[in-house]
This record gives sequence, C-alpha cells and structure tokens, in this order.
Amino acid sequence: MNDILTHEIELYSLESFQTLLDHEVHRSRRYKTPLTLIHLAIETDPDRPEILHSAEMFTINILDVQLRDTDIPCRKGNEFLVMMPATDETGGRVVCERLAKLFNEPHQTYDRVSFNMTVFVGMASIPEGTALTSHKLMQQASTAMGHARDQRLTTAVIFSEIIQ
Repeated sequence: MNDILTHEIELYSLESFQTLLDHEVHRSRRYKTPLTLIHLAIETDPDRPEILHSAEMFTINILDVQLRDTDIPCRKGNEFLVMMPATDETGGRVVCERLAKLFNEPHQTYDRVSFNMTVFVGMASIPEGTALTSHKLMQQASTAMGHARDQRLTTAVIFSEIIQ
C-alpha cells in the first residue's frame, strides 16, 4: 500500500492542479498564449484492482517520461489530466497521438504484472487570446475523452473536431 502513496506524490493533487489551471487560463488570456488540456481515462483487461493499480503506475511512468518539465499532470480518480502551457492545438495533438500510441499497445507489463490496457484520450485547447474559463476548458477536455470512450476510439479526440 505504501507503493501507491509513493507513486501518487509524483502527480499534482486535484486542488493544486485546479489552482494552477486557473492561473494558466488567466495568463493565457492576458499574454495571448495558447493552453492545452489533455484528459486520459484508462481501462484494463482483466478488470481487477491489482491490474488497475499496475496500469495506473504504468501511466504515471509514461507521463513522467513523455511530458515536458513545464507540463502539469494530475490524477483525478482513475483518470489523468495534463495541462500544457504555451501549447496550441497542433502541438497538443502531436503529444496526444504519441501518448495514445504508447498506451494502446496490445499487451503491457508493469512490475511483473501483465495486462491489456486501453486509454481514451481527449483534448481541448484555448487558442491565443481566447477568453475561456478553466471550468469550460475542463468540460471540453472531458467531453472529448467521453466521446473517445463512448465510441471506443484508441486515437486522440480533439474537442474542436466533435462540436460540429
């Protein structure tokens, strides 16, 4: 059980993440810089607690290796949020596609536990100078991830592409 606590320290708490997101949204608006938010949800096969734990630790390690130092990852239940300051939709799409490819390999192993894992990736961005609230950005990223999960898509879903 101590391993769970040790690994969770590597991510921002939801409260800290929300504070940082509010700050970055205001900064994005003030300095007219883009901001991207990625929402990840994981499912495992088999669906047992020890398998889910290994998949979550695998996810945390992948995020740690693949994200920039300026990117801010957070755990929200069994889902993950990643805020990417100064990243536009195009840059966010590249990151999402890379993450989706890494996570959705047919078979994963972490800490000698083998499992199949599916990750659903949703993304939303604030274009330069757009007045959007942090709550709305989180809603959009969640909607995109929900769309990916509902449609069982293993590629990233971009919010701006599903609102048509």
